[in-house]
Amino acid sequence: MKKKQKKHDSGEVNEMKDKYLRALADLDNMKKRSAIEREEIIRFANETLIAALLPIFDSFDRALKSFEGGRADEEVIKGIALIKKQFEDALARAGVSRIECLGSKFDPHLHEAVMRRKSDKEEDTVLEIMQSGYALHGKVIRPAMVIISEKEEKQ
Repeated sequence: MKKKQKKHDSGEVNEMKDKYLRALADLDNMKKRSAIEREEIIRFANETLIAALLPIFDSFDRALKSFEGGRADEEVIKGIALIKKQFEDALARAGVSRIECLGSKFDPHLHEAVMRRKSDKEEDTVLEIMQSGYALHGKVIRPAMVIISEKEEKQ
């Protein structure tokens, strides 16, 4: 006895072909999304470590400022400045950049205003940086703590 071969109509074949192509496209999109997510994880894997190191980096600035009164040997000051520069270069190689903001308009995504001070500058201009802010590959990991301007009232 011969088996009867079932004939598929062209509509059913086209439907199966369409499903197959969609599944392939979904798989390709999933692979691309996965690769992007993996790349992001690698780029920001050190964020916690870097955030923990930033206060130490700030201490170098404070140490160098404390020596401005001439209370330390010139060689000690040069040595600390060199170590700070090496630290800064290592952070830059890791994708860390300082958020430059002095004189710019206050941006709540980049700055944390800790105080307002009357000034002749335009309202909400950054007057002073209390603590530098930093970004890792463009993502803010610590906003800058700043003092911003407040218009002086005319009498």
